[in-house]
Amino acid sequence: MNDVWCLNVDASPFTWTKVTCKSESPPPRVYHSGAQCLSGSAAGMLVIFGGRGADQSALSDSWGLRRHRDGSWDWVRAPSRPGIVPLGRYQHSAVFVGTVMLVAGGRTNQVSEVVPFEAYNTETAEWVNLPSLRRFRHACWLGDDRMLYLHGGFIQDAPNLPTNSVIRCNIQRIVKTKDKETPKPAAGPEAKVPAGTKYSAPKQVVHVPDGSHPVDGPLHPMQEEEKVFCLSNQAHVAVSRGGEDGHSDMADMVRRISIDRLQDESRKMVGRPKVPVVGAAASPKDTLCSAFITRLMRVKENSTVLTDPVFAFKREYVVELAKEFQRVLQTQKNVVAVRTPVKIFGSLFGNFVDLMRLFDSWKAPSSDIESFAYVFLGNYVDRGLRGLETVCLLMALKVKYPDQIHLLRGCHEDRTVNAVYGFGDECSKRLKEDIKDPESVFQTVNNAFAWLPLAVTIEDKILCVHAGIGPHFSKLDDLLRLPRPVEPAVPGNEALLDAVWNDPAEVDSDPGFKKHPRRLVDGAMTYGEDKVRQFLEQNRLELIVRGHEVATQGFDSSAGGRVLTVVSCTDYCGKFNNPACMLVVQKTFEVTPKLVMPLESGNKLKVWIEDEEALKSRPPTPPRGVGKKSD
Repeated sequence: MNDVWCLNVDASPFTWTKVTCKSESPPPRVYHSGAQCLSGSAAGMLVIFGGRGADQSALSDSWGLRRHRDGSWDWVRAPSRPGIVPLGRYQHSAVFVGTVMLVAGGRTNQVSEVVPFEAYNTETAEWVNLPSLRRFRHACWLGDDRMLYLHGGFIQDAPNLPTNSVIRCNIQRIVKTKDKETPKPAAGPEAKVPAGTKYSAPKQVVHVPDGSHPVDGPLHPMQEEEKVFCLSNQAHVAVSRGGEDGHSDMADMVRRISIDRLQDESRKMVGRPKVPVVGAAASPKDTLCSAFITRLMRVKENSTVLTDPVFAFKREYVVELAKEFQRVLQTQKNVVAVRTPVKIFGSLFGNFVDLMRLFDSWKAPSSDIESFAYVFLGNYVDRGLRGLETVCLLMALKVKYPDQIHLLRGCHEDRTVNAVYGFGDECSKRLKEDIKDPESVFQTVNNAFAWLPLAVTIEDKILCVHAGIGPHFSKLDDLLRLPRPVEPAVPGNEALLDAVWNDPAEVDSDPGFKKHPRRLVDGAMTYGEDKVRQFLEQNRLELIVRGHEVATQGFDSSAGGRVLTVVSCTDYCGKFNNPACMLVVQKTFEVTPKLVMPLESGNKLKVWIEDEEALKSRPPTPPRGVGKKSD
């Protein structure tokens, strides 16, 4: 048979439900393996392999069963690159280690055939042959000690006598990092890893094992982790070469480097937006969204998007998009709950080029929206020259994917701020409009901004917020109680100021809430590690992820590793040469930084407001620990 059933254990009595799939299904089989992938692009999939078919032959195909966010299910045949072909087998076992499925033991149609230990990498679609574990009809599990355990079953040399022995296989030797996958960075000063942060093992790929051995003593129970989340000790950096036209050939590759060597990395970076496949629109709303997404995502084909001083869309289209955007936001609350895996973006400041580079290097919503939720931490406009492109694309994505795209409010999603720091001038000049007109793009977009959520919780473990916590924001209910639309100047809305303006203390040992030494905004404060601990304990959370500040390495850890700051635009205001970063939170709660570096001067496009008089009147906020007072 090839049917699938799901047991619902959320409520008693437990009930079985048959899973209906409209897609092609695997052929009927028995004695096959099934394992769930928790990392990478296949995260959440149940992957089956092998088995014995209706004609009694050993099968060698792999299939993934996935559940979409709309509740539907489908089967997908696992791709496989030319090269090593897995051996057909049945009565084997399988387990996932990261993105790699390990297949152990089993039998083939040839009774005496040696069955190799094999591994399938879901990211590269490659199979690797490893030395054999001559066992079938056994149990298999991954221990908390990163060891692979095989128990019981039959040994191929004695196929009629079951065994009670346990084999322990060293996963650290089976799954190793290849040198060519992790190039050594150039020699240079090493950055210190933030103290108090819990780290996981590096990203890994399959390699040949040195062997396995039986367990001599009793097995130890799994120990409870001290923290649920962990920050990967490797950051993934997108690398590409500049093109002959002074821009880029957009041919990028990915390098994985240790976080403590980011300062040594090359800055020769740029990316190419991939063209999304936009289907036929079913309604005027879909038609509107598709028009914005299609035009703005095709930057390579429409290079004028990055150079034309006139915006690509008419005012009335932007106004209608902003109104649709507001209608979607009005159906949501001030605090939104999402599930892993999640991609988190920090402040963009109208730097549309870097948003496209991040999408190109680490996939855009058009290619992985079924697998990932997207969270943007605010500050979409001001400072940069392409705030209209940035905010229009994000609004269109939110309208098209309302349950997967989540935009939070930042301190610049405020008409009293963005009228001064760039967005007002941009609307006036590029759209030829009077920003005081109630029907202008400027006013309509800001009307929608007032409905933006203020926080996202990721499976009740991670809080995403633009800036942080404060004396008026000590519980999530403090945000939920704010009346919508939320206006900053209204008495009683002080929790909004805490959420969008406050920063972690420069030194973890500096306790409590204190007047901010750098922000000139009335009421802005810093919060110490003690207040972070108190907030997390009171709200039963593990981590705060925020934007608001520039991090010199693209991301920064503070409050003993309990607060992560991320910025998603490079070389902020043309002054600080920082990378842009996006964080990926996997189902395992491993947090991995994904970076693009500043472009070399010869490849740079003009992305920041560089008028010196304007910069004097509204100086850029320095990165954490740098500079003095600023707005």
